Amino acid sequence: MKPISNSRLFSTALFLLSIMVMAKVIWLALSLLFLPNEGVEHSETAKIKPLYYPIKLANSSPKIAAPQSVQTPKKTVGSMSGYTLVALYHASDALVVTVEKSKKTKVLAKGEDIDGFVLNDAGSNYALFTKGGKEFKLLLQGSKKESSSSIRVNTSPTGKKATPQKDTEAIQDNEDGLGKRVSKNLLTSYTKDIEKVWKDIGIAEYKENGAIKGFRVNFVKQGSDFQKLGLEKGDILTSINGQELNSYNAAFSFYKEIDSIENLTLNIKRNNQEMELEYEIQ
Repeated sequence: MKPISNSRLFSTALFLLSIMVMAKVIWLALSLLFLPNEGVEHSETAKIKPLYYPIKLANSSPKIAAPQSVQTPKKTVGSMSGYTLVALYHASDALVVTVEKSKKTKVLAKGEDIDGFVLNDAGSNYALFTKGGKEFKLLLQGSKKESSSSIRVNTSPTGKKATPQKDTEAIQDNEDGLGKRVSKNLLTSYTKDIEKVWKDIGIAEYKENGAIKGFRVNFVKQGSDFQKLGLEKGDILTSINGQELNSYNAAFSFYKEIDSIENLTLNIKRNNQEMELEYEIQ
């Protein structure tokens, strides 16, 4: 009986050992197929309390103004020796001066130059020019302290101021009924006091397609010499003695030569019709 029991015990142990070996083999196969090559370490999730920091928003702080660039004005370094400022017209929409050098005059509008001196700006009795990055100031000869007026004409002292003759003698109709005779003394009184002109008549540039084509009469003072010369409100002055009035330069050039003119033909447009006004200067 004892050998049989030992045989059964051995068989049972062998059977269990076989099962364990097979289970180990199966586990090894499954681990090779499905488990990762490297091990995974266990990491514990740490509960960390969030940190809070006080933050000051930019909008709550006072604004710092950005530094502004300050442009240093050009320094007036001197006057223009040898040049004389004869006439000055300075309005909000125009700047025209007449400069004399060596007994020759030249009319300049803003941006134009004489011998490289570019007209840049003006005051009531002076003009400012720039050349080579420097600024030059040319005073109106004989001017006193600045005043609020911006229209000045320099005239040499001639003793007594020319007095116009009576209206009945200063402007008369020609015998043939065409044109008028105008006293030279009357014209002289206006050339020596240009402010008198602007009190009696108002003119402004007339443009077509951006180009000056003449000067429009905005008003004529009732009973003034200009009204007696035949000018009316709304007239457009287009040329004088054949010279087109297409710039302030042209207008002022005529103004300076008026003392030497004996006959004057003024072309105008009135109610879209061209007309000629003829004057004989005596």
